[in-house]
Amino acid sequence: MFQRLLVTGGCGLIGSSLVERALRAGVRVKVLDNLSTGTRDNLPGDPAVDLVVGDVCDDALVSELVRGCDAVAHLAAGVGVGLILSRPTGSLRQSLLGTEIVLRHAAAARRPVFFASTSEVYGESQGDPLREESGAGFGPPNQLRFSYAAGKAAGEALAFAYAHEYSLPLAVGRFFNVTGPRQLPEHGAVVPRFVRQALAGGPLTVHGDGRQTRSFLDVRDAAEYVWRLLLAAPTGGTLLNIGRDDPVTILELARRVRDLASTRAAIEHAEPAYGSGFVEIRHRRPDVSRLRTLTGYEPRYPLDETLRECVYRAELSRRTHSR
Repeated sequence: MFQRLLVTGGCGLIGSSLVERALRAGVRVKVLDNLSTGTRDNLPGDPAVDLVVGDVCDDALVSELVRGCDAVAHLAAGVGVGLILSRPTGSLRQSLLGTEIVLRHAAAARRPVFFASTSEVYGESQGDPLREESGAGFGPPNQLRFSYAAGKAAGEALAFAYAHEYSLPLAVGRFFNVTGPRQLPEHGAVVPRFVRQALAGGPLTVHGDGRQTRSFLDVRDAAEYVWRLLLAAPTGGTLLNIGRDDPVTILELARRVRDLASTRAAIEHAEPAYGSGFVEIRHRRPDVSRLRTLTGYEPRYPLDETLRECVYRAELSRRTHSR
């Protein structure tokens, strides 16, 4: 058990939920975030939380923060396809340089690390559960759509290299479609986009045929997994999928959001969100047997409960801001 935790990207969706989980365990938390996609409003107003606004690529700053903690959750990353396509160099810089800096100082200080990766590294699949042994399978580097996956895959390789060479306690988690009320539609996430469209009276826009499948994990369950993986991180490292094995089509997701929002809004089909040349991953479903075995935890929040909370919070926010 540790008493001081550093969370990079702690103002984001997963990071802020991890901060709350750490506080419940009586742990003090230092948050490093540049506020490019996260917001300080996501953090609880607790004296045990200290926000440092800065860049994960700032070597001296990261060194100081790592030495002042007992464990590191490295979640800092640019999020959203739109952001990746418009600023690919920034995304890669954060994934490569920022991750190397965090790992180097964590290894020097002997601090356990959780590194947040992504299911994007798997590329396309036929809908079968993806196992960690499947490796990386994203597309060619000249398609910027894959720059995020390439950066995360390189970050994984760096993480395991440090874990091997310096006996670093490490857990690498490949997240599958985490969602929750703090997720913003501006970053391209489908759940908050559907919620916003439903509450505005529609239509809910489904890109393509809607038969794409995703497995959605409540952010509170995601934070619990990260917490437990930090505590259990083995020397030399381990790689795990983090998600739920209960896929839903995007069309069915739109219908559920519409029903929970109590609206008769239409559901319309549209062209791919980023143009006809954009390579879309049709199916993404994790095998979570390794995660279940290592953490001993089963997700507590089914999809409809998560969606209901998203709708409720969004409606409450709309009413507050309309006064």
